Amino acid sequence: DHRDLHSFPTRRSSDLDLIFVKNPVWVTGLALAPAVVGSFTVKNGVGLSLVFGMVTIPVLVVSSFLGMLPKKVPQYARTAICAVVAALMLIPTRLLAGGIAPNLFDSLGMYFSVVALNTVWIVRAPLCQEKKPQWALWEGVCQTVGFSICVLVVSALREWLAYGTFGGNSTALSVKFPAVAYAFAGFITVGVTAAVLRWCVDRSRDVVALVRRQQKKWRTQRCT
Repeated sequence: DHRDLHSFPTRRSSDLDLIFVKNPVWVTGLALAPAVVGSFTVKNGVGLSLVFGMVTIPVLVVSSFLGMLPKKVPQYARTAICAVVAALMLIPTRLLAGGIAPNLFDSLGMYFSVVALNTVWIVRAPLCQEKKPQWALWEGVCQTVGFSICVLVVSALREWLAYGTFGGNSTALSVKFPAVAYAFAGFITVGVTAAVLRWCVDRSRDVVALVRRQQKKWRTQRCT
């Protein structure tokens, strides 16, 4: 309706915080396991992002439609339906992701199936039941973009340090650290990049606050 269209820019701006300020990996840690285990090459990062998006976005949209059901339908039934949808989405996702990163499933192992039950949609789905489908779709896109940025950054760093390559292409790095490809290094890389993100967010807030104070000062001077 007209009110939804009018409020869209404001709500969209607020939801964009999901990409950085409330990033599903760097900040909330909701999708930490698959991001750490499989993110050691750029191709794996692309494949993981595809899997995450193809599972999370449809589930959140379906959850929004489930919110239209009578209240007598229990929450566990709604969650079970979402889980079935997520599991079904793994079928086409496997075909698409396999063409991008053939070794993705070997590196992820059981974590590939765990992506279907990632804690991002488990936490966000009940909230999306109170939103309209377009807002659930937008939230799913924001969550996917946030996850993808984190996974691709971590994947690029680990591939470069471990193999001296980027996307399978050789780089100028002569000294390699193969241990970076292991899971423990994934946790360290995610932690370090999360700290960098936190610093950037804090500094950006400081800059915004400074600009707003300066604008207020200019307005005061003009009025006087």
